[in-house]
Amino acid sequence: MIKKEILLNQKKILDLKLIDRNFDIEEILSIFDLNKIIALIGSRRAWKTFLTFQIIQKLISKNIIEIENIVYVDFSGLLSKNIDFSSLEEDYLSLFPDKKPFFVFDEIQELDDFPSKLIWLLNKWYKIIITWSNAHLLSKEISTLLRWKVYTKEIFPLDFKEYLIFNNIKYEKNDLILNKSRYKYEFNNFLKWWWFPEIVLTENEIVKENILKTYLDVMIYKDLQDRYSIKNDYVLKFFIKRVLSTFSKELNINKIYNELKGNNIKIWKDSLYNLYEYLDDIYLISWLNNYWAQIKWLKKTYLIDVAFANFVWNDDLWKRFENFVYIELIKKNYEIFFLNKTYEIDFYLPYYNTYIQVVYNLNQENIERETQNLLKLDWNKIIIYHDIETDIHLDININFIDFSEFVFNFEIY
Repeated sequence: MIKKEILLNQKKILDLKLIDRNFDIEEILSIFDLNKIIALIGSRRAWKTFLTFQIIQKLISKNIIEIENIVYVDFSGLLSKNIDFSSLEEDYLSLFPDKKPFFVFDEIQELDDFPSKLIWLLNKWYKIIITWSNAHLLSKEISTLLRWKVYTKEIFPLDFKEYLIFNNIKYEKNDLILNKSRYKYEFNNFLKWWWFPEIVLTENEIVKENILKTYLDVMIYKDLQDRYSIKNDYVLKFFIKRVLSTFSKELNINKIYNELKGNNIKIWKDSLYNLYEYLDDIYLISWLNNYWAQIKWLKKTYLIDVAFANFVWNDDLWKRFENFVYIELIKKNYEIFFLNKTYEIDFYLPYYNTYIQVVYNLNQENIERETQNLLKLDWNKIIIYHDIETDIHLDININFIDFSEFVFNFEIY
């Protein structure tokens, strides 16, 4: 049965027509050179599995591997959860005695005793890519289980460049200068609606909303309730709604606790703190700490996909724009904080001594407010904006960057 599965999956992967996503194939190759397992982690429906197929196709196109090297197994679709990897290796070598297997395992958490089995394969210097469900296994647990012989790569929903590709919109960097109004229109659509690949590819708005609701339901009932045995459905949904409604702002968990208490809902305050961390664990949200504060609840919340804000009817484009900037920064692996003490700064990158303010529309009415705190600071000061009035003078010691430059050219050195 496994032999047949190997051959069928090789054919399926080779025949797949995939829409390219942004990833660095050189990063993947360098990890294999270190003899580590690559673990693709991230939000549900971010297309981790399809990205593994894309990696395989890219490696084949570069003549680094052949399709005959691939052993792809989706453990969620197998009846037996106790596969012997020595038998798997033996089955593969009986098919391709002169080849070396490259193992790709989907939903690895479904396999009994998977850590020891993966280490056994790794000790033979086989290349391995794995994915799994957040309902059963968290990214922070995987390194311990695999004895630190793993490299985790976070996969997010689409960025703006990928969004354009998925919508068959060709672009070059110069196009953002020559036809900026067109891309600004598309960027606003991107901010308002969806970043999940499947939803971007769906044209019907009602279907989009229903798919997104299904995603959220699975996160609530499978990833949260199944894993953490949360019993109070009302508190869970109330808390999630309040978190979604305060994205791009500081979250006051104490205030939510008092609201529940005022409605005669009994719950430990620490349970809400824990629940907030669970939402981060399942990639519904991400949070940012205040660089100056040690208070546990003083965090800013961001959404992994701003489409979830539609459930609380939040269409503030400035919040969505700030959320977008945050996600792009964490994709680049910057260490980020926000500042809120005697003054507020949206993002602070201490390693680079860089301060960033995000402004959707920079105009005469807000430019003084948005720049005054930055002007008190030394080192690198940046304002990222979406729109700007033409008569604003920018002859101050701040680097002003518009959304298109941020999308295509932004790096901090």
